[in-house]
Amino acid sequence: MIKRLIIIITCSLIAAPVLAVGGVSLDPSINPSTARHLGMGGMGIGFSDDAGGMFYNPAGLAKIEFPQLTATSRKLVLDEVNYSLISCAMPTPWGTFGIGYVGLGTGGSLSTKLDPGTNRIIIDPSREATSYDNTVAMVTYSKQVKIPQLPNKISVGGNLKFFNQSLSGDITSRATGMGIGLGALYRTNEWLTVGGSLQNLLEGNMQWSGGESDKVGGNYKLGARVNILGSKEALVRHAHTLYGGIDMDIPHSTNTSASYHLGVEYYPMKKVALRTGLNMEGNGAGLNFGVGLENGGFRFDYAYAPRPGIPGDPPHYFTISYVGERVISFLVDKKPKRRESLVSFSKPKDRTITDKDSIVISAEAKAVKYLDKTTIYKVTAISETKEVTEIKEVEILNPVYLNGVKLAQVGSISATSPLSTGRNLFQITGFTSPESYPEVGTPEIFAGSAEVKVLRFIPFKDTPMDYWAIRPVALSVTLGLIKGYPGNTFKPEKGITRAELVTLLVRSIAEIDLDLPIEVVPFIDVKKDHWAAKHITHGSREQLVTGYPDGSFKPKKVLTRAEGVTILARYSGLIGENITRPPFPDLKEDYWANKYIAPAKAAGLLEYLKGKDFEPNKPFSRAEAAEVLYRTPKIQKRVNQYWETGLISAQEVKTREAPKPKEKPEEIKTKTTTGEAQPAEKTITKPATSEGK
Repeated sequence: MIKRLIIIITCSLIAAPVLAVGGVSLDPSINPSTARHLGMGGMGIGFSDDAGGMFYNPAGLAKIEFPQLTATSRKLVLDEVNYSLISCAMPTPWGTFGIGYVGLGTGGSLSTKLDPGTNRIIIDPSREATSYDNTVAMVTYSKQVKIPQLPNKISVGGNLKFFNQSLSGDITSRATGMGIGLGALYRTNEWLTVGGSLQNLLEGNMQWSGGESDKVGGNYKLGARVNILGSKEALVRHAHTLYGGIDMDIPHSTNTSASYHLGVEYYPMKKVALRTGLNMEGNGAGLNFGVGLENGGFRFDYAYAPRPGIPGDPPHYFTISYVGERVISFLVDKKPKRRESLVSFSKPKDRTITDKDSIVISAEAKAVKYLDKTTIYKVTAISETKEVTEIKEVEILNPVYLNGVKLAQVGSISATSPLSTGRNLFQITGFTSPESYPEVGTPEIFAGSAEVKVLRFIPFKDTPMDYWAIRPVALSVTLGLIKGYPGNTFKPEKGITRAELVTLLVRSIAEIDLDLPIEVVPFIDVKKDHWAAKHITHGSREQLVTGYPDGSFKPKKVLTRAEGVTILARYSGLIGENITRPPFPDLKEDYWANKYIAPAKAAGLLEYLKGKDFEPNKPFSRAEAAEVLYRTPKIQKRVNQYWETGLISAQEVKTREAPKPKEKPEEIKTKTTTGEAQPAEKTITKPATSEGK
């Protein structure tokens, strides 16, 4: 009796999806009425990537990023049947969990009977109206897993269904049951996804209160999705997006036949979807249409989906969903945390040596400012997080000063400046303009500076600016270590004498006071009135040079290269021991000067001989002496001090470095700063001048 009543109710009012006949009860969650999927002809295996997709293929939930919710409610079959669907999915680090509910029901349906007189079906007044409910509650889980045999991860999922059917009114009965389904989804390449779902793989039995039971049938569903068009990961690259797909439903334990679903989903713009599809069921084929609109994380779907063979069924479906949307916005704090100077000279290079009377200056007056950038990640109606990162921007400095003179140019600076003989200092200083940061309240904000030093050197006739040793010659002459000859010549290739070399070395030692008279010259061939007597005497005391066994010094003797390098190595404190390999190919292992030549070479004093023979007996030229002496640590220190301070003589360096006596407080109040010891901030106002002698 129960089965006959169910047949009458479902056939006349509810239609096929809730049919129970011959001991079989159909699951209303097998083909749920979600507008998105119905708009594509009921296709859902490859498009199960939202909360409503759990009814088609639970594996599709594995890739969702946000919590999602889908709800549909409508009237079916002459407005006699109430249909409700709701589903919710929650992604977690352990996978995606979901719950769903589908319900069908009628209320107050009048019983009928066959009129014997007219042979027509009429209302049976002797029986009460009957109500019918068929509901399914579902728990779903899905996750992406890696299988070693597959190049990409595969999405798998399953659901556990709880069935409940009830009759009330003239006949009262209730049945419950359970079912289990499985699904899988795999992306074979960037444009093709295939999948399947085994709905109610383990069929449950609906146990009625009267003792009878029905099986719960389902479908074996197979499907594919193709990314036809898209800006990336698509069969054809295109600004618009187009998806297509096909599903096939193979029923089991039901009275329905196989069905097919074809459909496409087209996005002419990011949040607008147009859909169409063909729904081929046992009762016929229907052409479906649909549209989807998304805004603020919510999506509204509509489908026009006539169901073949179900008279009086309205074809209009509406679904509202929360699908989530990550909105990323940025906020930049315009007040910089700090700045780093990008002020730099491209021309000239620092410590340039030239003989020109003017020079072209090219510079960049810029700075990099560091700002706080706040990135706001907002998931509509769910959460909002903020991330603060540090960004940097390059700014053009304005105004810009060259040696204290304000320039009309900003950013890239180009100018020509005259040069004085000796050291010339050029300094570019840049500021930010008050228009950029008016809240600071100062007319100019220091942002960075750079400086270069240029030496204008008047070369000797025989040492032009392209001479190989012009740099050590120019600086040695500028520092007063070596001098030229009358007629503006240097005689660079002339062999240097013992007296000349020791004179160079003694001049470089600040501790030696050449103004003090000497009492005795320690060598028999150097008289007190000899031009180098003081230098030779002090050089001997400092053990820079030694005499010969007969007590002579031989001041006019031209040094060999081995002798000259030996003296300069001793001057630098470079004395090697246990030299096993000769430092140059043409030197023998037991050569007497190896212990001086080897450490001198290792210290970089002999760069000009790189790749050459040493030739120890060759005369040691004045240019060579200037080159090797220039590379010694003591002279390099003097050179650096000159470039940075403009101080020339060793005595000046000694005076500058000497500690100053403490002054009384009242003397400090009236003292004015003069000479080289100027405050740093006044440097930019100092014009380029010659500081050489």
